Amino acid sequence: MDSKLDFSSCSNATKNITQPAQGNGHNQLQTNYTEIAKLISIAAAIVIVNSLVFYLYLKKKTLRTSSNYPLFSLAVCDFFAGFAIIPLFTIWSFTPLIQSQGTRFYLGFLVTVLHNFSAFATVYHIVVLTGERYLAIKFPLKHRVLDQKSVEVVLSVVWISSLLVSFVPFTWINQIYPVWQPVSLKFTLGFAIFCLVFALVLPYIFLIYAFIDMFKGVYGGTRSGRRQKSSGFLRRTQSTRRQFAGERKCLAMFAIMASTFLICWLPWFVIFLLHQLPYDQSKMKVPSEVALLIRYMTSVVNPLLYAFLKRDFYQALKFVFNRRRQVSISLTYYSRRGTAQTDCNHLPAVSRGQQTSPEAALHVIEECESEF
Repeated sequence: MDSKLDFSSCSNATKNITQPAQGNGHNQLQTNYTEIAKLISIAAAIVIVNSLVFYLYLKKKTLRTSSNYPLFSLAVCDFFAGFAIIPLFTIWSFTPLIQSQGTRFYLGFLVTVLHNFSAFATVYHIVVLTGERYLAIKFPLKHRVLDQKSVEVVLSVVWISSLLVSFVPFTWINQIYPVWQPVSLKFTLGFAIFCLVFALVLPYIFLIYAFIDMFKGVYGGTRSGRRQKSSGFLRRTQSTRRQFAGERKCLAMFAIMASTFLICWLPWFVIFLLHQLPYDQSKMKVPSEVALLIRYMTSVVNPLLYAFLKRDFYQALKFVFNRRRQVSISLTYYSRRGTAQTDCNHLPAVSRGQQTSPEAALHVIEECESEF
């Protein structure tokens, strides 16, 4: 079995997996270090950037709002892709660690299910985020009653429904292994169409409509405010202008996030569908390899988007790095001077030669922030 390039076995564990190997019976699968390096690099990037989001969210209480909670939940989903899904896929597809044919089949089937779970959970997190912004812009009174508990209920529905839908293929797994039955192809084809419709078509009908309506509302409100200002009816304040600018940046962030998901996952679902049809599989070798890699990039792009484009996350990020830089500067200063003395009279003096820990330096900075 050529599991390195066999997209059909990767996507739905079809009869290629269940058929016995031809030839001398030896296992032909070898470790592919190039592909492993690519996937592990992507997984490491996903884990690092999403861990940064966890740190910021848990460190800064101001980030723990009902609007940011879906972002934290999305980061959990992305982190799971890098921490679990990619390593499992790498072990199954590019290493000979698992020799048992049955174990390889079930692991490959599980990996496909987890990929679908990641796709469903991600796109409906984006739908929830966009829906929350839509309520805030178009129906502000209704948005005010949207508390954290309501958001938690919605996100619970997203997680549970994504899990249930993605595990549907297990209902016909006995039709695939140990003996492949032709009827399983009908089930898999139907599920591929279902995924394409419910993971892409329907969510993006709402997303496109919501983005167009919200951009009209934001930019229409901006032009209206300018007309009112020029007519003398209303002088817009600086805070109002910042609010409109913040809304535009937030909408742009969600639009980029939705576009990234579409670019990364549309090839996967289309090729997944083509593999269930009487289509020349050899023509899809290169597109399959590309689709297998780019589907993971959304888990890297998402946290970077709201870390650098969402104002409150970006401010928290700058605060953390500036504080670390101040600690580093203070420790360098103390090591050169050989003392932890400070010009703040209300702090206790530190004797010459006394060592200063990072915690003590951070305390000095907090007490004498203006001095640094």
